[in-house]
Amino acid sequence: NTDLPENPEKVGEVEEQMQYAAPRDKEMYEDHYSEVSDLSLPKIKGGIVPHHLVAGKLIANWFENITKQKPKNIVILSPDHFARGRSEVSTSLLNWDSVYGKVEVNKIVIEKLLNNKLININDEALSEEHGIYSLVNYLAKSSPKTKLIPLILRNDLTNEEMDSLVLDLKNILPKDTVILSSIDFSHYQTLPVANYHDEYSLDVIKNFSFEQLENLEIDSIPSLYILLRLMENYNTQKLVHFEHSNTATISGLLRQKETTSHHSMYFAEGEKEEDSVVSMLFFGDMMLDRSVKNKIDKNGADYIFKELAGEENRFFRSADIIHANLEGPFANYRRETSKEIAFRFDPILIPTLVKYNFNIFTLANNHSLDMSSKGFQESKDNLDKNRIEYYGQQFGIGDETVLLKEINDYKFAFVGLNDTNQPINIEGVKNLISDLKEKNDFVIINIHWGEEYKVLSSNPRQQLLGHNLVDAGADLIIGHHPHVIQEMEVYNNVPIFYSLGNFVFDQYFSEPIQKSLAIGTIFYQDKLSLHVFPLQSINSQASLIDYDEAKNILNEFIDKSRLNTYTFNSFNLIINK
Repeated sequence: NTDLPENPEKVGEVEEQMQYAAPRDKEMYEDHYSEVSDLSLPKIKGGIVPHHLVAGKLIANWFENITKQKPKNIVILSPDHFARGRSEVSTSLLNWDSVYGKVEVNKIVIEKLLNNKLININDEALSEEHGIYSLVNYLAKSSPKTKLIPLILRNDLTNEEMDSLVLDLKNILPKDTVILSSIDFSHYQTLPVANYHDEYSLDVIKNFSFEQLENLEIDSIPSLYILLRLMENYNTQKLVHFEHSNTATISGLLRQKETTSHHSMYFAEGEKEEDSVVSMLFFGDMMLDRSVKNKIDKNGADYIFKELAGEENRFFRSADIIHANLEGPFANYRRETSKEIAFRFDPILIPTLVKYNFNIFTLANNHSLDMSSKGFQESKDNLDKNRIEYYGQQFGIGDETVLLKEINDYKFAFVGLNDTNQPINIEGVKNLISDLKEKNDFVIINIHWGEEYKVLSSNPRQQLLGHNLVDAGADLIIGHHPHVIQEMEVYNNVPIFYSLGNFVFDQYFSEPIQKSLAIGTIFYQDKLSLHVFPLQSINSQASLIDYDEAKNILNEFIDKSRLNTYTFNSFNLIINK
């Protein structure tokens, strides 16, 4: 079993006080301590460990390396997993009975903290919270004299409430107190997706990027926020060591459809890292009319995304930007047209896109004007109302071709191009990109181009355009329109994805047309980290492809691609700038 029971039993009267009983499997804990290593760390002020006991060796290593500094007190910040807390923060004055002896709480500190109106005693909530009780035996074995201050936090805490708690903790806690957050990371994802989410989470934490915390795919943002704010106050922002694991790699079962990830982190005196990161998730063509509309009308608007989203919408997290090619307008009504294939999307669907965190679309394609220029304007107005950004136009280069956006101290220029209705003016586009590159950190091209249904085979026109765009200053090129996956190329250290294929469409007549790629991209000052996720669509419902088949698709994709000297590590490709 990967989790312990939810309700450890309360036992006996000890020194006139009731105690909680921690889990009793001593043999398991002894195994976790069998591979502890001496990390020779500086004095640790705070850290993160999982409460998922499959990763017990990470937990044992953390507690054993902390015990050398003999802390008198430790705060454990835990999520309130089952929302049992009647108040925003719950605690208890009860001690714990572990397989290694008694763990005492610091009653004096807890009673002082109770003056904060956010905090209340809730013995039942504490007894059922595995974010606390999973760690008690490690504390008892490694640091039996350390007193515990347990706090479980509801996920709906506001920043103001958390800052209030941070201030009280700083003023009340004894100076030698160690702060530990009990947090599990990516849940319910395949290993490739979990690795993407975990890479982003690690780098956001390293950089103390508070504005990005809400994007993280973790089980307790408040536990992390409070830890980082305290480390900021104590000037202990230096991440001196970290370890990472996942249930799939621990078990060796890489095909698991649902995994849990774990980070173990140690913070000591020093400054945070100064290498901001931005994460973007790119999809191919999204079409919401015809048979897709019929499926939505029958099954509800969530139908097209819910299989991919998985539990708690977790796939669509861990990204600052979620982006697709919007293959048609959100016009207010359908107009008569002589065009043989003309799309119109119902604006009522836009809040569903917001629900799944889509926040930027390219409109540079051959269907943006299907409902006339007035319908195109209505579409933009409807996106504006829902605070979804967009860029690109069906013909030529104009004011709407570029979207400028600053994210986490980086300046991005998004450029939307359509080479299908009429050829792009290459020299004009090169001049535009060159000018944008002088003023921005990254120039991202989304381009509609190529021949339809040419699997893994871009044409010379695409390659000529792609190379010219890179030479002018593009940092990433995402292509679409062929309705199938095409190869990628790394040209002058810039990735060119010639076609991501159909993300949401109603073309059911061949298997390749129902396969696509999603690209998770993490931007650093000196590199790009690319995570490639093969997707399938069944009756217009997107989902991840099973591990073995996804690996076969990726291998075929790699075989047809031109990667220069670069190689994939599983589903991840890192390109140095």
